[in-house]
Amino acid sequence: MYILAIETTGAFASVAVAEALEDGSECRILAHLEGHDRYSHLQNLTPQIQLVLSDAEITMDDLSAIAVANGPGSFTGIRIGVSTTRALSQVKGIPCVPVSSLEALAERCVQVAGSTDAPEEGVLICPILDARRSQVYGGGYLLENTGEGAVRLQEAVKAGPYTIDEFMELAGEYDEIYMLGDGVDTCGQKIEANRAEGVAFAPEEMRYQRAEEVAMLGAVKFAAGQSVAYDMLKPEYMRMAEAERKLRAKQAEVKANG
Repeated sequence: MYILAIETTGAFASVAVAEALEDGSECRILAHLEGHDRYSHLQNLTPQIQLVLSDAEITMDDLSAIAVANGPGSFTGIRIGVSTTRALSQVKGIPCVPVSSLEALAERCVQVAGSTDAPEEGVLICPILDARRSQVYGGGYLLENTGEGAVRLQEAVKAGPYTIDEFMELAGEYDEIYMLGDGVDTCGQKIEANRAEGVAFAPEEMRYQRAEEVAMLGAVKFAAGQSVAYDMLKPEYMRMAEAERKLRAKQAEVKANG
């Protein structure tokens, strides 16, 4: 089966096409493309999709599913990725597979498991995405060996919105932590001040979101029956946008003052 994957939750839009067995195993990337213009998803996403399909030598009609990183991350980026996936799904009748951008980031460590760049078993893998004002969207995952060389993720710290101090307190239960995501860029100094030892940062070449991991997780989730129709695909913002928060606060103030 063929999976189209879309990742727009970060600064650079990324698209991939993967081929996998029907049970989601032995997934391999046939084509992938990452944009180089920051937050240019609206202009570049559709051409990127056309290019990766062409590179993979397939068409939309060959796809079994469309996997999309539905958040958390950039609110605008999430909306563009989810809206594009919905439109393609509706037109072509292709199921959608929502994939957490945090889980997909952690999946990068699964793909390099056993290499010198990979964290070992027992190390808490912590993808954190910048949510501004010393806040992050974060989660914690452990690598679990399932036998015969297979490795998967097990959630150990619930994915959600945190201040960086709150997240580091939860991660503090683990002797070694490995951190990915653009939250490392914005909160790295606070993290180092919070914890002097037992923390490692992913190198830049594997720190950020990519569609390849969305495709691989999407294949597994699709095989497990976790796809949805286009009208059931929802964004996962994890918190209100600042404008919405201010509007609700203003409405509450007006109501309280009669």
